[in-house]
Amino acid sequence: MTALCSNLDDRVSAGSSRDDAARLREDFLVLAAHEIRTPLTSLLLLLQLTKRMSEAEPEKTPAWAAAMLAVFDRQLGRLARLCDDMFEARRAEPVQRAPARERVDLAILVREAVAAAVAHRPAARGAIAVTAEGAVIGRWDRSQLERMVFHLIKNAITFGEDKPISVEVRATRLWARLIVRDHGMGIAREDQERIFARFERAVPVERFGGLGLGLYIAHTAARAHGGAIRVESELGRGAAFIVDLPLAPRPTERGLAARRGRALPARRGLAPRAPALGRAHLKLASHRAQRPR
Repeated sequence: MTALCSNLDDRVSAGSSRDDAARLREDFLVLAAHEIRTPLTSLLLLLQLTKRMSEAEPEKTPAWAAAMLAVFDRQLGRLARLCDDMFEARRAEPVQRAPARERVDLAILVREAVAAAVAHRPAARGAIAVTAEGAVIGRWDRSQLERMVFHLIKNAITFGEDKPISVEVRATRLWARLIVRDHGMGIAREDQERIFARFERAVPVERFGGLGLGLYIAHTAARAHGGAIRVESELGRGAAFIVDLPLAPRPTERGLAARRGRALPARRGLAPRAPALGRAHLKLASHRAQRPR
């Protein structure tokens, strides 16, 4: 599938634009995701049933069968995430839809995302160190941040050349910062901006798999929250992906929600502003009240 996606541009007529090629890729990915999702759902249900039966009667389950179930669980989970990424590629950019905000501790979420990424790559266990300055709590879309952090960790594992990976979470008064740093092959300066676009890759597809969507998903999730993501890297010296997220909704997002008729709750301690006509009326009434009778 990866090879097919990488060669889709060759199937587009010579006069077609780059946007046409990207649209063809998106349409193909959605079709493929639908075709994969149906049998995948059945396999996942059967796997869960088999695991429950095995756990209910462990004495009747050989050790090799338990090991195989763990492999099936890991690989089917990987395929399910791939389907999710394929669907995500066809959606409008998340920055155009308001996140479903809830109270989230970014430090806990990062540790859970690291555990999920390691479950896909057990060899990376013990190579990832997470440091956090206590709880880092904000109102964010949990699902979007989980995907963002997972892909950043997965990216570090894939290109970190089996060297240590550090993940840092900290906060200032207004911002939360996440830094995912590896010590692998690094990224050339000329590639550091384009890798956040859909289907863009800085490595040959023959050597590394993937659809070129992970960093795009991370980028759009950060933007959806009024934040930003950037990379600091040199070839052969690893890479550090830095995400800054506001701890409160940004004014631009509040304005966007208001224009769409989705009013966000007023910040505590701030009274709503009166309309311009109302303020003028109040000023006139005050002036009349102060005149001697």
